Amino acid sequence: MLKDYQSIIEKALKKGRRRFAVAGAESKEVLEACLRAQDMGIMEPLLIGAESNIRSIAGTEHFVLKSIRIYDSSNTVATAEKAAELVHEGIADAIMKGNISTPNVLKAILDKRFGLRTGNLLSHIALMEVPTYHKLILITDSGMVIRPTLEQKVHIIQNAVLVLQKLGIDIPKVAILAANEKVSPDMPETEHAVRLVQIAKQGGFGNAIVEGPMALDMAFSSESARIKGVESRVAGDPDILLVPDIACGNIFSKGLVYLANAKISGIVVGARMPIVLISRAEKAETWIRSIALANAIS
Repeated sequence: MLKDYQSIIEKALKKGRRRFAVAGAESKEVLEACLRAQDMGIMEPLLIGAESNIRSIAGTEHFVLKSIRIYDSSNTVATAEKAAELVHEGIADAIMKGNISTPNVLKAILDKRFGLRTGNLLSHIALMEVPTYHKLILITDSGMVIRPTLEQKVHIIQNAVLVLQKLGIDIPKVAILAANEKVSPDMPETEHAVRLVQIAKQGGFGNAIVEGPMALDMAFSSESARIKGVESRVAGDPDILLVPDIACGNIFSKGLVYLANAKISGIVVGARMPIVLISRAEKAETWIRSIALANAIS
């Protein structure tokens, strides 16, 4: 069981420093996170961006960049491509999206010149530490696939299961969320859930336990499942929440952060390497947690 983020940091520390190509390093929070992660021993930052701006921010904030490599780039497209190129050439192990737009980074990653695709769907995971829950919970997809099809949901679950298995959870429990447990053609996510459970029984997700459709109350409460007359191995103890679409995932995860003091990290998986991808408005602590997560599964 992954109780909290300290367990992720400990796994990252065992891996040692991983080289991160930081696309768009012209940000106080990004630079602070990189330096702190470097001091912790989980990251070797390779900064990409307008060098004059990076050094100006560092000077203002008294950040010491003496031992850090900076790749000067004032063009956002070139910045993203440089990050992909560094991974392609074996100079970097992972990519971190800094003060740069997500589409630019994803376009570079999908560019066949760099060979970073694996054939798998790229999907976003948000790993969260919620004070009222007994372990870390993974929410997917809250940042990449807008309205996933059934086929895309298969890949999204596979990606999430693989992440948790890399973190030591051999049999992840997956709750497929919907408004309720009733299957209805008016709610396609409920029909998807039935098919996904069938795929799980056929071994499509390995050792993962997959159940749904289920409302959020049943996902987090075995008592709710008992009252509803549903026998469940997931209720009250899920490791993964599969949300119906990106809006649900984004709203729910941010709601936990702002209303329940949850800690969050965000990465994109499915490529040759993990990609740290969170909002540019996040504080350094969120960047560090995301770096630790990307390190731990790399």
